[in-house]
Amino acid sequence: MNLLETVKCSKKFGGLAALTNIDLQISPGEIVSLIGPNGAGKTTFFNLLTGASEPSEGKIFFSGEEIQGFPAHWIIARGIARTFQNIRLFPNMTALENVMVGRHCRTRNEVLAAIFRTKSFFNEEDQIEKSAKEMLSFVGLLSIGNELAKNLPYGDQRKLEIARALASEPRLLLLDEPTAGMNPKESEELIGLIQKIRKQGITILLIEHQMRVVMGISDRVVVLDHGVKIAEGKPKEIQNNQAVIEAYLGAPHAA
Repeated sequence: MNLLETVKCSKKFGGLAALTNIDLQISPGEIVSLIGPNGAGKTTFFNLLTGASEPSEGKIFFSGEEIQGFPAHWIIARGIARTFQNIRLFPNMTALENVMVGRHCRTRNEVLAAIFRTKSFFNEEDQIEKSAKEMLSFVGLLSIGNELAKNLPYGDQRKLEIARALASEPRLLLLDEPTAGMNPKESEELIGLIQKIRKQGITILLIEHQMRVVMGISDRVVVLDHGVKIAEGKPKEIQNNQAVIEAYLGAPHAA
């Protein structure tokens, strides 16, 4: 069974078609890259998958369950987490606190337990903190867990956002331009982290503009142009696809 499947997904904003009839299947354990020019509909597609927006037409299935139209908190509880193109951390909270926020979707205690500060509430908070520290360690940030997020270097902020997403225990992780703004060394470190995440059994769908990253890490590549899927295949196939070259990659990448 596919972990994720979209069937003729379309999204319109007024008279503008942002996405048209997008069919996509992702198997468990894959790394799939979604590429295309600016305005191709990539982030809009992520918004549909995560409940930030609802398809105008079509269906979305996750582990065989239809999920379109449900709110974001319901979808993340099912096992889909994401990061954002523009980092969305809580700047005045510590790195540890940011990751703990991501973990709270897995809590069992209800509001009354928090209000009355019950023993089960404190026990669960201890477990959340322990899990958050494990996530910080996983991404290599445990030593700076008490630093405010706004004071972290840019590359560490990217890793922190990934750690927060991982804290929700996703089966599918959506990464929106994870290497944007990074220098080559930071990009290489992040590639290693993505591969490490896959080894944990987590499936990954990423939007990425750095072709070196896309071609080096992806099992498959899907290409959007003006909201339409124009190609799908293995990295080498996409690299030599004339329609893709004309729409996005540019002739030098055909070699």
